[in-house]
Amino acid sequence: MKVALYTYSTKPRGGVVHTLALAEALADQGCRVTVFALGHGDSARFFRDVRAETRVFPFPPIAGEPIEAKIRRSIDTFAEALENEPLERFDVHHAQDCISANSLHRLKEKGKIPFFLRTVHHLDDFTTPVLIECQNRSVMHPKAIITVSDYWRDILQREYGRSPVVIHNGVDKRFFAAPDRTADELAAYKGHRVLFTLGGIEPRKNTIASLQAFAEIKRELPEAVLLIGGGATLFDYRPYRAQFDATLERMPRDVREAVRLIPQPSDELVHQLFWRADVYLQPSVKEGWGLSVLEAMASRTPVVASHIQVFREFLRQEANALLVDPRRIRDLADGIYRVFTDHQLRERLTANGYRTARAYTWDNAAVQHLHFYRSVLS
Repeated sequence: MKVALYTYSTKPRGGVVHTLALAEALADQGCRVTVFALGHGDSARFFRDVRAETRVFPFPPIAGEPIEAKIRRSIDTFAEALENEPLERFDVHHAQDCISANSLHRLKEKGKIPFFLRTVHHLDDFTTPVLIECQNRSVMHPKAIITVSDYWRDILQREYGRSPVVIHNGVDKRFFAAPDRTADELAAYKGHRVLFTLGGIEPRKNTIASLQAFAEIKRELPEAVLLIGGGATLFDYRPYRAQFDATLERMPRDVREAVRLIPQPSDELVHQLFWRADVYLQPSVKEGWGLSVLEAMASRTPVVASHIQVFREFLRQEANALLVDPRRIRDLADGIYRVFTDHQLRERLTANGYRTARAYTWDNAAVQHLHFYRSVLS
């Protein structure tokens, strides 16, 4: 089977990580896979090497471009570039986000492709007509839909009348093995208690709450440090980032000096960070599934996460994770402190978390995708 996967970026965001892992797993199942993407800024390739064919189309930045205009230009650029590709050679066209789905819909309307599919990782709370319509079209126009959790399946059924198939993410096998080396910059944290969170500084990730909880922890555990990784995104979170910076600036010097931002960690460094961390923190207020949580558990790092419904599909309180109210800073801080200091709790979360992560493989996800593709094609 020949499969084309489409993603809006080459940066290490969750949907892009998912796309590349799925591409490789499908290739391992005997498929011929090509991944198409927009290369934001000067990106001419993905954030890591990919064991599949890739095609990246340039998407140069425009200073001060409003997000609505950027979304429209993304769809235009992607669709126009794809028109020059021999897309008829593919059996399946599978979009991984609303931008690529809107681009494929244009191609379908022009008769360039017969149909397309989409994976919905999560839905955003857009407020402008352009973005709302973009998201709605991306859900309504695909021939069939996959989603990554029961939570989002129920929302898609209730709000859109769609009946998606649920196929969970897998966990990259490399996270189960310790990295070959330790990055030089991590050597500075020898003797420290490392709290790590991935996803950058944005409202959905609840990063300011992570910072405030860490400040509470720092009073009781002076050796604690907070590492915040990631942050490449299509959307403009500058107001939230300004609020984060102002909050950090008001904090004591020892807190400020113990917070490190790692905006675009390499794929290798992310692996090392998961293994170096003493606690992985994910206090999100919204997620599609929680791929980074599973990666942390595969790395034998205990997890403190928010008690949102999607996490409760695979996390069990005090069994494989500590679940807390992400809006209550004191609860968040208490949870982190417990995992840092309670040896028996750490051992239990680590062992059970590892077993949970082992249950989710990209090989299994690829087999389920192939069943889905065949059912649609038939």
